[in-house]
Amino acid sequence: MTAGLQTKTPKYLHEADLPRLARDYAQLWLRPGTVVALHGDLGAGKTAFVRALVREILGAEVPVPSPTFTIVQPYETPSLTIYHYDLYRLTNPSELAELGWQEAVANGLVLVEWPERAGNLLPPHWRVEITDGDAPDSRALEITPPLERKSAKINTAMVLAAGLGKRLRPLTEQTPKPLLKFGGITMLDRVLDQLAAAGIPRAVVNVHYLGEQIIQHVAARPLPQIFISDEINEPGGLESGGGIRRALPLLAADAFFTLNADAVWRDLPGHVPALKRMMQCWQPDKMDTLLLLVPRAQALGFDGPGDYFMEDDGTITWRGTHSTAPYVCAGVAIVKAKFFAEYPDAVFSQKRIWDEQEVAGRLYGLVHEGPWFHCSTPADYAAVNAALAAE
Repeated sequence: MTAGLQTKTPKYLHEADLPRLARDYAQLWLRPGTVVALHGDLGAGKTAFVRALVREILGAEVPVPSPTFTIVQPYETPSLTIYHYDLYRLTNPSELAELGWQEAVANGLVLVEWPERAGNLLPPHWRVEITDGDAPDSRALEITPPLERKSAKINTAMVLAAGLGKRLRPLTEQTPKPLLKFGGITMLDRVLDQLAAAGIPRAVVNVHYLGEQIIQHVAARPLPQIFISDEINEPGGLESGGGIRRALPLLAADAFFTLNADAVWRDLPGHVPALKRMMQCWQPDKMDTLLLLVPRAQALGFDGPGDYFMEDDGTITWRGTHSTAPYVCAGVAIVKAKFFAEYPDAVFSQKRIWDEQEVAGRLYGLVHEGPWFHCSTPADYAAVNAALAAE
């Protein structure tokens, strides 16, 4: 980068001032969870800016190569790790799972070139825009702090526990599926424990088949606070969409989680838990639903064709006429109440809403990084119990 840098103000900065500028921002950025997104054309000087910043922190002699081919280059400091990502060669945001992305954005200082290729995995961040300056052979530098997303904290969840569990018979002849145990813990409690750990204080649980057992089971739970949406007397049940619609007065939220009561997953140690990641990625200005997805290879016990394809920007499309799809729906979503309130039918699957949102380009996915367990038959149930016992 040569002479002439300017910030958002009209004041010009010379090349010799770049280390001072880097030093000033290092004081703001050198803390866990800071992400700095560097924008600019090829050759604009993004790597030069990173080099100045790293050398101000670690010393002028530290080599700072471009990570164009390695994609990520870490630098250890006494307080945290600095990660320099160059996503120019990234073909899909899902590839970030193999590059330590979630650990980096949760616990390190991340400096990322070509950040748009991270899609909706890019958390709130500082924006550094580098363009040609007004003077010959100069650059203009514009640094903008993180913008607050237009979303309120998600504080409510709908747990769908009204299924019949027919494929799990005879295990479910006397016990509703959500109360079957994995490793001594019911499926329902595993879901509710995940919600409590994520700081979700309220959960609505709908009940139908053997619903009295579920009502009695959750009565003693301190967290989250449980509200019951009773569908016991509904012939055949209301399906997922109808059940959510019935529960809207209890949910009392514009946006909330929906979780299948048999959604069983593990969060990887040291990684941001799935529910917190979803809240971080939720952008209601462009998303109507955000689904948690699992790569088929990580869906233990699942032998189906898969559900969705994902684009670079995080939008997803149903498998349709394709024989397979790479991602499985994990049974966890963030949704908006208005789509259920306006739906004309009393009994319907929420996937009908997702299909309409897909056409509008407003159905998004987030890829889970850990294992997810599929359980539909007694054989699945035995296999999942064995897998969990082996961990």
